[in-house]
Amino acid sequence: MTKKKKEKLTWKEKRRQAALKHQRALEAERLRREKAPKENKGWSKGKIFAATFMFLLIVGIYGTWQYTQSSSSNTHPPSNGELPSLYTLNDTEFSEFRGKVVVVDCFATFCEPCKMEIPYLAEIDDKYSSEVVVVSVGSISDSAEELRQFKHDYDMTWRVARDTIGTFDKYSVEYIPTLVILDQNGNVHFRESGVVDAKTLSSEIDALLES
Repeated sequence: MTKKKKEKLTWKEKRRQAALKHQRALEAERLRREKAPKENKGWSKGKIFAATFMFLLIVGIYGTWQYTQSSSSNTHPPSNGELPSLYTLNDTEFSEFRGKVVVVDCFATFCEPCKMEIPYLAEIDDKYSSEVVVVSVGSISDSAEELRQFKHDYDMTWRVARDTIGTFDKYSVEYIPTLVILDQNGNVHFRESGVVDAKTLSSEIDALLES
């Protein structure tokens, strides 16, 4: 009798222990699930600091760029408060310059290589002032005001015009800058895209003047 009762208690004890073990497992799983969202919720302090730093860095860079652009466009303002006027294109053949060599510079104000070419054009304009006409024709994407400001900022003493009559199309301009040299009869003698230095320009011009 005593032995049977002891086996029955042992069986109950095993069931109780199994129930407790199961209950602990359920409790552990509940705690794990409650804890997981807290670990993934939001950013850590390190991540927040890094994101804030990057945001401030971007804002700083943009502010510096804006200031640089503003300073560049306002450098040496005209003493009379007015921007220089633009040359008016009458036709794509530049017939008014017959008898002279014409250097046509197709450019845009946003083009960095175009800016690099300006000193070479200035050299040509100064060297051949009586025999060669330099005309810089700005892209139609630039407004007249932008071109006048550009002409002033870069001290372009030669003619600067806006392409209102299809000069770019006339000379098949696909890339800027593109330089076209017309002979004394208005025919295309030389055409090249990219920055062309003064030495190359002088060589081509001399060939025309000596012919």
